[in-house]
Amino acid sequence: MIFMWLAVLEYYLAAMVLAVLIDVVVGEPRGPLLMIHPVVVCGKISSRLFRPGGRGFGVLLWVISVIPLLAIYYLIPWGIFMVNIVVGIIAYSYVLKLTFSYRLMRDYAKRILRKIELGDLEGARALTQEIVRRNVWELDREHLISAVIESMAESFVDGFLSPLFYYALLGLPGALLQRLSNTMDSMVGYKGWPYEDVGWFSAMIDTLMNYIPARLSTPIITMAAALTGLDWRGSFKVALRDHGKVQSVNSGWPMSSFAGALNATLEKIGRYRINGGVRRLDTAILRSSIRLFDASTIVALIVVSALLTIRVILFPFVPWF
Repeated sequence: MIFMWLAVLEYYLAAMVLAVLIDVVVGEPRGPLLMIHPVVVCGKISSRLFRPGGRGFGVLLWVISVIPLLAIYYLIPWGIFMVNIVVGIIAYSYVLKLTFSYRLMRDYAKRILRKIELGDLEGARALTQEIVRRNVWELDREHLISAVIESMAESFVDGFLSPLFYYALLGLPGALLQRLSNTMDSMVGYKGWPYEDVGWFSAMIDTLMNYIPARLSTPIITMAAALTGLDWRGSFKVALRDHGKVQSVNSGWPMSSFAGALNATLEKIGRYRINGGVRRLDTAILRSSIRLFDASTIVALIVVSALLTIRVILFPFVPWF
C-alpha cells in the first residue's frame, strides 16, 4: 500500500512542480495559446451571455460559464494521458499552470519598481493601472507603491495559493474550479446595476472558495517574513488586528500580513488604512515586498505539498482527482 501511495503522490507532486517551472520559465501564454486560456474563454462566454436579470439568471450564468469549461480542460489532459503517459503529464501540468500565476505579478512589481526608481511616475501609473481597479492617475508616489503591494498580497491568495490549495484537495478540477470562479467574480461580481442581481452568485462562490486560503495566507506570510528577516511578529499581529478594516472578508488577511511584515502603512484613500502611523512607503519597502512575495510562494508550495501528501494518504484512488 505504501508503494501505491508513493506512486500517486509522485505523480501529483511532479505535475505541480512542472507547472510551477512552466510558470517561472515560460510565463503566461501568448498568441493562439492565450485565446484558449480558460480564463479568457470563461470571460468571453460570460460577457456574451450577460444581461441584466434576476438572481436565478446569475446562478445559470455561472453554471454555463464554469462547468463545461471545467470538464473540457480536465478531460483533455486525461485523454492524452491515456494515450501517452509522459505527454499526458505535461498536458496536465500545463493546464494546472493556467490556473495560477506567480511570475506575472512579480514581473509587474519589478517593472513598476524600476519606473519609480527612474522617476517615471506616469509610466509606473500606467503599469499599475493594469493590475488594480482603482484610478491611479492622481495617486502620489507613496499611494502608488501601496496599491502595488496590496495587489501583490491579494494576488498571492487569489492567483497562487488558492488554486494550489484546491489542487491539493481536489486535484486539477479543484484548481480549475477556483480559477474559473475567480474569473466570474472579476467579470460580474460587482455591486450596483446592472451587475448586482446577476453577479451575487459569482461573488459568493469566489468569497467562499477563498475563505480558507485567505486565512491560511497569514501563517504562510508570517513564516516567509521570518525567513527573509522581516517583522514576522508584526505580520501576525497586524493581520489579527487590521484584517477587518478592508471591506472584503478575505483580502484583509494577506494585505495586513504584508503591512505588518514590512512595518509599513497600506492605504486606499477614503476606504481603509492598514497598520497606520508607521514608516512611509518607498522603493526599499517595495523591493522588500517583492522579496516577501517570493518567500511566501516558496512556503506556500511546501504547505501545499504537505496537504497533498495528507490527501493522497487518505484518498489515494478517487478517480476524478
